[in-house]
Amino acid sequence: MVLSVPEQADWVAVGKTVNTEYRSKRGAPDILIVLPEPGLRDDGASARLNMEFQTQYAEGTGRRCAVIVLIGALMGQDAEARRVYAAGMNPDRFYAASLVVNSALSRAIGSFFLGLSRPSVPTKMFPDFDRAIAWAESQRP
Repeated sequence: MVLSVPEQADWVAVGKTVNTEYRSKRGAPDILIVLPEPGLRDDGASARLNMEFQTQYAEGTGRRCAVIVLIGALMGQDAEARRVYAAGMNPDRFYAASLVVNSALSRAIGSFFLGLSRPSVPTKMFPDFDRAIAWAESQRP
């Protein structure tokens, strides 16, 4: 499936799961960019696969990471998926999460996640990747 964001010159492909592509920012491997397939209805099973990838990625870098997630690609996310991501954002592996929201639906999904899941790392919503990445970089330990 085609991603709903243009390729960025400073993004490097680092892997994928069955429904999500992952990139890092060139020169900043601690910034993990999460690009779900457009139209994904995220559930507990897909969340576990993606959280496992993200955790293994962070462990592989040898440092804590920030994740920048394109929520705008999602068509839905169930309660189990929210719990998996909130529990998986272990402060020993992650220092921040930015949710890129670019539609009313993505803002609703992001608001549900933030309001109901209480992530254990600083997490904020942004209307675009540039602001999301800048904020994550400002949270870098």
